[in-house]
Amino acid sequence: MVVFSWRKANRVGTDTAALKAEAGIQLRASHFAVFVAIVGALYVLGAESAFWIQREAATGVAFFPAAGVTLAALAVTPRQRWPWLLATIAVAEAAVDLQHGQTLWMALGFAAANTAEPYVGATLLRGTFRGDASLRRFFTRYILYAVIAGPLVGAAIGGTVASFAGLHESGASIATKWFIGDALGVLVIATCALAWREQHQHHVDPHVPWLEVVAFPLFTATITSVLILFWHEPLIYLVLPVLMWAAVRGGFSLVTTTGVAMALVAEIAVVSGKSRDTLVSDAGTGRQLLYLQLFLAVALLSALVLAIEVGERIRAQRSLRKAQAARLLERVNTLDAAADERRRIAREVHDIVGHALNAVVLQAGGARRVLDKDPPLARELIELIENTGRDAFRDLDAALGLVDHSPDLSPGRSIADLPALVGALQRAGLDVTLTVHGEPRPLPRLVEWSAFRIVQEALTNVVKHTADARARVEVGYELDTLALLVENSGRRVDGNGNGGRGVVGMRERATVLGGQIEIGPDQHGGYTVRARIPVKQS
Repeated sequence: MVVFSWRKANRVGTDTAALKAEAGIQLRASHFAVFVAIVGALYVLGAESAFWIQREAATGVAFFPAAGVTLAALAVTPRQRWPWLLATIAVAEAAVDLQHGQTLWMALGFAAANTAEPYVGATLLRGTFRGDASLRRFFTRYILYAVIAGPLVGAAIGGTVASFAGLHESGASIATKWFIGDALGVLVIATCALAWREQHQHHVDPHVPWLEVVAFPLFTATITSVLILFWHEPLIYLVLPVLMWAAVRGGFSLVTTTGVAMALVAEIAVVSGKSRDTLVSDAGTGRQLLYLQLFLAVALLSALVLAIEVGERIRAQRSLRKAQAARLLERVNTLDAAADERRRIAREVHDIVGHALNAVVLQAGGARRVLDKDPPLARELIELIENTGRDAFRDLDAALGLVDHSPDLSPGRSIADLPALVGALQRAGLDVTLTVHGEPRPLPRLVEWSAFRIVQEALTNVVKHTADARARVEVGYELDTLALLVENSGRRVDGNGNGGRGVVGMRERATVLGGQIEIGPDQHGGYTVRARIPVKQS
């Protein structure tokens, strides 16, 4: 009954989750439909803007906003939904062309050009994008693929269609205007949209109050309007300091927003015929348009390059702060591990000394009782008391400076337990051998327990971090030193072995006992733990 109830509840939960997921998909689909409608409306708005301001757009426009709208929409949309966007753009372009008197096949040709262009640019950009790419590298790819390659494809198709249509202007001339206008449209509109999306998701730019986000574009639009529409003097380069200031203050998002304001005013000036003598005096309309487009490209690219350096500086600062936080956390963990190991050693010393004092009390009581009856036995007991006391004092010397003397009477394991440890690892599949050099002899229990812990931790690291390991354990009883060696020749699969609580514990034990320990890779590509612990003779 319990199993049935659980399965029923689980099935109900699964059905509920499925219904929620289905509702979420439908909700996202409805959102995408709204998104497609907005993109289509913006495309029509950008394509019609020139005709609204000036009924005949044959003289050209400074930039084509619709190209930037399409590229940005594809860049933020999953590839499986691209057909819906591209179909919407094709219908919108054909409708605008037919409305302004172009033939059906010309409208279809221009629609093909305006859908192939963003498709090529977005595909190249996505196909070569890497998440770890620097801002400089990604911006270079963005310029090459989205701003140059895509508009080149669109211009080639559009120029070819215009050539076959027999227009009074050559196909090459139309293709040139097409490329420059669409490239600037992507640079102005798409760059701004993508910059704000990245700022919203990843905060790639400095934080700027909304008051400045509004003030910079307004200030730039005002300066551009005065210089182009009213003053009629070739001083539009005065906008450059404002763009540079925006790049420093707010990075990509602010400088692209400021650039949009500047470019829109320039667009109005061009299509209304009021941009003459703004950049170069005594120049024809066509040359004035070209000079203005060149200025827009140079000004925006210069400010964006500065914004790249600002963004790279922010990324470097964030990486530095993360690295510092990681080092601080590692340091804190190391200190915690060292403190834990010292407390563990202190508890072991407490056990050792307590055992020694119990033995001394028992031996002293026995000596007192046989002192008159059996003096040789009493003498032997007194000598045992002396030896026990000396061993206890050696262990106490190792514990000086340790804290937290809370009792933990669980017995430690000694060197005599190493064969059992090695045997257990062998049965588990580890290729490990144990060799003992010299004549085994009794050692202070703190040394015995610490030696076992060092070998145990070293073998644990072999199992955890090494693939195809072959380990070798050697214990050497020297005159006044206990030598330990744990060596493996396997291939490390993670970590460098220089950190971690286990390694800190091995170091602490060797240091507290006055010994030395070396932990690290050897010259043959393996890993070695080598310790030497002094053993004072009685």
